[in-house]
Amino acid sequence: MTDPRLVPRALLDGVVVGLVLMAVFTAAWSANTLGTWPGAAGFVVTALGVLAAVWFLVSAVRLARTRRRASTETTPEEERWRKRSGIAFGWVFTVEAVLIVAAANVLGAVGRPDLVLPAIALVVGLHFYPMARIFRRRVDTWLATVLSAVGLAGLLTLLFTAVSRDTVWGLVACGAALTTGAYGVYFTRIAAGLLARTPPGA
Repeated sequence: MTDPRLVPRALLDGVVVGLVLMAVFTAAWSANTLGTWPGAAGFVVTALGVLAAVWFLVSAVRLARTRRRASTETTPEEERWRKRSGIAFGWVFTVEAVLIVAAANVLGAVGRPDLVLPAIALVVGLHFYPMARIFRRRVDTWLATVLSAVGLAGLLTLLFTAVSRDTVWGLVACGAALTTGAYGVYFTRIAAGLLARTPPGA
């Protein structure tokens, strides 16, 4: 019989992937401020984003090192859900990528490349809504709402006010980095709980 303390490998893998993705996105969004907020402000935001990314990656590595001792046993229902969620995730990710590329090209073609970054933030935010249903996580709904609001606010500000593109892009980048950073913290807490369940010597 499987030791009940063992962590399901599928759960462990999902958390590791989540941590790595949030590390990459948090660092990337933060780095956007280097070009829009030159000087100390952009450097500080980027440095904080990189530090958070390093934290997430360290948590991912620590958890991944216990993978060999994780449980691979699943019920037929769990296996079916894993396959369905994997397929659904692939479709959502594909649609997200297509929409981002399409938005960038269309906005460039109509002479509004200044709208690209907030449009990307809006698409990324919206993609969290189906993720909430696929993975049965309420946190995705909160993240979707916050990031979608950030992207939409950026679009409306550039469309209807005289605020500079760099100011808006910097604020959108900060909002997006805070959102992905919050998601990274969420995964980090889950990783800590899974590590606490790991039997001694694992």
